[in-house]
Amino acid sequence: MQQVLALIENKKQDFAKLPLFYFMKNKSIHPRDRLSFAPIIIPLAMGFGELCNHVFREEPTTNKIQALLNQHTYEEHFHWQWLLEDIEKLELHHCSKLTDAMLFSFGEATLKSRMVCYQIYHHTFQADPIFKFVAMQVAEVTANVFFNISQPVALELQEITGQDYRYFGMRHLHEEEHHHMNTPTIVSFFQQLELSDEQRQQAITIVELTFEAYTEAMNSCMDFVYKQNPTWNTKIFAESVN
Repeated sequence: MQQVLALIENKKQDFAKLPLFYFMKNKSIHPRDRLSFAPIIIPLAMGFGELCNHVFREEPTTNKIQALLNQHTYEEHFHWQWLLEDIEKLELHHCSKLTDAMLFSFGEATLKSRMVCYQIYHHTFQADPIFKFVAMQVAEVTANVFFNISQPVALELQEITGQDYRYFGMRHLHEEEHHHMNTPTIVSFFQQLELSDEQRQQAITIVELTFEAYTEAMNSCMDFVYKQNPTWNTKIFAESVN
């Protein structure tokens, strides 16, 4: 398993270099604008909650890995509610009618966001718990990158508005950093797991394809920002990736 975990760490370093994250760090842009992509990730956040409730979780179980996953799903499945709350506070609810909201949620703009959950589902539905863990671990490290970058932005905005942003801010980051799966004993347990050659190759495939899906989703968020701000000076965006 150590080879798979090392691959995840390497992929995490590449993931952290995506344009969206440089954009989010650019303090020459208003913090609200740096979170203006938030509606794009609604299908991902809500879909991940569904995966926790109906795919990652399997009860009852006598499998230790599955039992750990079950506990983790109860720590994760409700976070999408914070996202909807933050979007209301950010006033990014640009769909005034239910039909428009549905067309947006299942439209081209959110396709890559939805594809993350489809990709994870493909690898985890009724799968061996070890492969569920691998997919969950990719989700964990991508979340770690995202929320470590969004948290300072949310704090900047909080100073302006006086409002707390639980999804993008301190609350979510704290929850992510204190999952039971991140405790030293549990980390050591997974590091010491032995995989067959076939399992290792399947796990590597899951890592590569899931990271690819997350990367495309983050890039689609950046595309959304560009389209929503066509009159912005392109120099601002250039500064975001330099």
